[in-house]
Amino acid sequence: MSPKTSRTLFRWHRRIGITSALFVLILSITGLLLMFSTSLDLDQKTWGGGLVKSVYNLEPESAPVGLPIVDAQGKQQWVVFVDDLIYIGEADPIPLEQPLLSAGWRGEFIFITNGEEDILTLEDGTLVERSQTSATFEAMQTRPVPENIEEKVLDRFAGRGMPASRILLDIHTGRFFGKIGTWLMGLASILLILLSVTGIYMWTTTDVRRARREKMKKELAKLKGGE
Repeated sequence: MSPKTSRTLFRWHRRIGITSALFVLILSITGLLLMFSTSLDLDQKTWGGGLVKSVYNLEPESAPVGLPIVDAQGKQQWVVFVDDLIYIGEADPIPLEQPLLSAGWRGEFIFITNGEEDILTLEDGTLVERSQTSATFEAMQTRPVPENIEEKVLDRFAGRGMPASRILLDIHTGRFFGKIGTWLMGLASILLILLSVTGIYMWTTTDVRRARREKMKKELAKLKGGE
């Protein structure tokens, strides 16, 4: 390979290296975190915020519905159901498959059922017990919830975030950034392949040139010694 070709190849090798450096950094960091996701409990941790909400479109598939319940003192509160999640008070939502058939007070606990599974919670919505349906209940008709309660529930629904491991995996593959992200990560893979190929080629050709120079030096030394 001529010196001119070698210089050109070296320049392109350097450009490819600089261009792919950011992608290598992202892939390395996310890959390392995913490797230890179990130890770091990344499946249990959630990341939220406006960016996550917009990327994953954290909106319910259906409008919230609910059942109003009244305690012994006449205080009313709502059991709200949205996308297989039950919202009561300020506690974390409780997963429950649809339909929501009945809810009401039973002693000091709130009783909720879908006909197959019963749930007992405290007044603030903290889960106490869930079991297979065994008690009798009066079926009720869900209804739209008041606007102020609906708005609050939707904010909580959108703000619940996504598992950290899912977000890291999507960043690693580029899906987090949409279609263009997938293409960019694919391009980064191609750049890394080119970087490897040009690096190996330059190393081998440099080694060959070095060997030739050493051979020529030895031959010249022999000729001079023969004189």
